Amino acid sequence: MIDPVLIHAASAALACVLLLGAVEKLRDPQRYAAAVAAYGILPALTGRPFAYAFVLAETLAGALLLAPSTRAGAAWLALAVLAVATAALAVNLLRGRRDIDCGCGGPASHGMGLSWWLVARNAVLACWALPALTHGAAARCRAPTPRPWRV
Repeated sequence: MIDPVLIHAASAALACVLLLGAVEKLRDPQRYAAAVAAYGILPALTGRPFAYAFVLAETLAGALLLAPSTRAGAAWLALAVLAVATAALAVNLLRGRRDIDCGCGGPASHGMGLSWWLVARNAVLACWALPALTHGAAARCRAPTPRPWRV
């Protein structure tokens, strides 16, 4: 059994990271779409729609992590967002492309190149989703508590 405080804290922390990243990307959507295009993974015509869909998924995951009733599903969505971002980072790092904007969001990341540190950071963020997944699975598997009959 996981301490509920750990579940709430990890979910809230991950929600903050996702929501703050999404807000920063939405402040300058053209810049974020350019960062997505610079990764060189998607065809040119799909870069901008992907950028908007990614920010939407990031926003939904962050917002839904805050409500206990939607937390487990949001944790899966957060893991998907992190997996996509991490895969794009890893592909470009393996190509030797470190000098492109990470597109992470936030003033501190403007012009920040790619590094294995970002991959490690995303792995830590993914770990923050695990308590919500574990709790969600345990809650679905638990049998309802029988209530005594009253006469």
